[in-house]
Amino acid sequence: MRDQVTFCIKTIHRPQCCAALVRSIHEHCGNNRPAIHVLDDGKPELRFSTNCPTEAEMVDELIETEYDIGLSAGRNRLLDFGDSPIVVFADDDHLVTARTRLPELVDTLNRNNDIDLLAALSNNDERPRMLRSNGSRLRIHRGYLRKQGSIRWCHYVGNCFVAFRDILQAIRWDEDLKVEEHWDFFWRCKVAGVNVAVDVGHSFKHEHVDPPGYQRYRPQFLKRGLEKHGLEKVIWR
Repeated sequence: MRDQVTFCIKTIHRPQCCAALVRSIHEHCGNNRPAIHVLDDGKPELRFSTNCPTEAEMVDELIETEYDIGLSAGRNRLLDFGDSPIVVFADDDHLVTARTRLPELVDTLNRNNDIDLLAALSNNDERPRMLRSNGSRLRIHRGYLRKQGSIRWCHYVGNCFVAFRDILQAIRWDEDLKVEEHWDFFWRCKVAGVNVAVDVGHSFKHEHVDPPGYQRYRPQFLKRGLEKHGLEKVIWR
């Protein structure tokens, strides 16, 4: 799978989480694992390579950049760095487990001509959601367009998915948004006609860890995203 699929990990100040994810890929994929690319823009003393040298040797490419380029910029650089047709993205505090069945998830993406991006569940969360706008408000709510077996076609999924690299390169993440980037990315996917789905039969394990100094809610980025789309509010319900 290594020449066809790249597992992309953006990390900052969570080296132990990144190390656990890397180990889990090796453990559960074995010789049929994807290539592993890690991008780290942390402070030197908190970098993955400094704190977890054994696991850093287990990745295929370690990309270290200047400090704090941001989540969106980091993901875009990971997209641009490799050339495999398929990529996997998962936040660095996720783990591949027996329930992930990553090769099968990739096979499902390849077999379905009407799927461009296919997510797994994060634990039992991040189930399929729809995006609807009345021009001033964007509503993100549970639901799906259609289903087939364990697959649900929808507009919005969580942060652990497989996708075609060229599709993601066409959409990209907005580098103005260090956080509040997720709804923006999937709204632009919907507008562009990207076929998004989630297979509820697959899941990653997620144990959230906040990096030192992390601020979960930074209203300036939400405001910036809203302004870009001419919206007043995003509503999750």
